[in-house]
Amino acid sequence: MQSDMTQWSYSQQAEYESISTLPSCYTDPESIDAWRHDRMLSAILPLIHCFPNATWLTIGDGKYGSDAFFLQKHGVEVTASSITDSTLKIAQQRGYIKNYKIENAEYISAPDNSYDFVLCKESYHHFPRPPIAYYEMLRVANKAVILIEPIEDKERLFDYFKKVAKKTLRGDTNFSFEPSGNFIYRANIAEMEKMLTALNGSFVAAKKFNDFYHPKGAKSKNRGFSLGAVTTKTGIFIQDLFCRLGLMNYGLGVIITAKTPITPKLALELQQCGFETTLLPQNPYLQDA
Repeated sequence: MQSDMTQWSYSQQAEYESISTLPSCYTDPESIDAWRHDRMLSAILPLIHCFPNATWLTIGDGKYGSDAFFLQKHGVEVTASSITDSTLKIAQQRGYIKNYKIENAEYISAPDNSYDFVLCKESYHHFPRPPIAYYEMLRVANKAVILIEPIEDKERLFDYFKKVAKKTLRGDTNFSFEPSGNFIYRANIAEMEKMLTALNGSFVAAKKFNDFYHPKGAKSKNRGFSLGAVTTKTGIFIQDLFCRLGLMNYGLGVIITAKTPITPKLALELQQCGFETTLLPQNPYLQDA
């Protein structure tokens, strides 16, 4: 049963990728939708600034390698990967990305510590067995794994009204499963800290944020007072306000789980970028192992 569900989940995701359209970062970089994704990815700029010569691997980058495209724009050496190459080969042919490979997140073909950083943006929650995928990403990463994902916490008063708003504005009817059939697995920052501590990791840095998406406004220009831009940024502002008042949880998070010690420069840049950093306790018994 477990194997059948896993294979089904990955086949569903592969089919979903094969029919996906080019993302806005390629077709309309001035749109509010492109701004939304750039805003999410900009949180990793401190890592790029502090480690300009690092190598990166993106996991679940089946939206035509758009995450790798962002990294390339900032001078990063990166390989895009996903469960199939149906969209990645098109992105390479059109010159959007340089390198790609097919990778199943649960069975990454690369040796240990092959890449300095592994980035997984909005794909971790698609995986049928996310913790297995996380440990694989951590295995092939030399420095850190970065997740940009929906996060969970104890539900607050206005979280219920947030679901009502999504149902009213977008017609969302199911908050546990996505249209492809996969369960939406939301990352828990405290649990990620435990998982990394068990492997004697170094630190976890997390930045929580909100997003707002409505398909009708996605193509609006991110300038002036276009309806899509105003609606999107107002939606984010209202959510941020409720979160600061303790009435709602943040919907998304950037979670950096690091194997190597934090440097003073990185610590400062992460703090300036709005991250909260937790240094993990080190196993005192390893020296006797």
